[in-house]
Amino acid sequence: MPTRRAGAPRLIDWTGERLVPWAPDVQVVYEHFHRYLWAQPLVAGRRVLDLASGEGFGSALLADRAHAVVGVDNDARAIEHSRANYAAPNLEFAVASADDLSAFPDSSFGAVVAFEMIEHVPDQEAVLREVARVLAPGGLLIVSTPERRAYSDATGFANPYHTHELTQEEFAALLESRFADVALFAQRAVTGSRIDALEPRPGALHHSVRIEQAGDEWREAGPPEPLYIVAVATNGTPPPLPSDSSLSDYGLALVAEARAQERTVRDQREAELLAERERMIAEVNERTREREEAHARAQRAEDEARRVTESASWRALERARGALGRVPALERALRAVAGLAFRGSRRSAGPRD
Repeated sequence: MPTRRAGAPRLIDWTGERLVPWAPDVQVVYEHFHRYLWAQPLVAGRRVLDLASGEGFGSALLADRAHAVVGVDNDARAIEHSRANYAAPNLEFAVASADDLSAFPDSSFGAVVAFEMIEHVPDQEAVLREVARVLAPGGLLIVSTPERRAYSDATGFANPYHTHELTQEEFAALLESRFADVALFAQRAVTGSRIDALEPRPGALHHSVRIEQAGDEWREAGPPEPLYIVAVATNGTPPPLPSDSSLSDYGLALVAEARAQERTVRDQREAELLAERERMIAEVNERTREREEAHARAQRAEDEARRVTESASWRALERARGALGRVPALERALRAVAGLAFRGSRRSAGPRD
């Protein structure tokens, strides 16, 4: 495995797309490291061009077995990071675009590696044209890409970094347009178990099984549908290729990550429920406070009214109102008496000449 320079700076970050070895997404780490480790025997002794080398760990892995490796990326910052972090006599990094490899002469590489790159490029035919040009006779193209139906269509996930994703059939057709021999492999991350011989014996057999869950039951499963497709293409004689390959992490980092994610989701939900409970309590307290304040205001108004009605000035005002209420009745009585007296005086006087 490649060793980073002690104290080397991290000049690029984990974005969720370009892998860095310290990425928190363990499954993506498995997938990327497995591809490069799988390619190591195929590039042994060859001069290799690693397209879209990114952080640089993959080029460093290939350099463990290859004659020489040149990692190229169109991101100058990524190349600066790679140069600062990885060093070997047979390893170098350069800025270049996969669809323009004019900096390299024809037939200058025995192998070209292009993992998870071609879906980012609008002109994929231009990439293959350049790859075919820089490959020496009998050279290998080792390339991978996500299978669109499993990666995007089935999940509804739209990767903003991808320009043109391919199905297995489209990927094969693209490679066959430039190469006479194309071998395809399916890749998916797995969990499971391994049994390894502690003392390997001559003629040992290979054994691999697959299972899947169906409701509460388990059953034997068929071949996996590819989430990623890995291909080896050549215009020469293809080398011996493995029928299958497994990468094992006995530390169960993927399981630990899944459990940590479950704890995070659970903790987040509990925090949300606690926040909702506190909000409801605060709302009840606020309503209680408003009712208490309204009751206090009403009590103060009642007390103030009682003080007013019990005061001496209020009693005097009430007596005055009673007296004023009797004045109109007295006035009407006096007018009635005066009217009777007037009519009686006219009758006693009699008629006039």
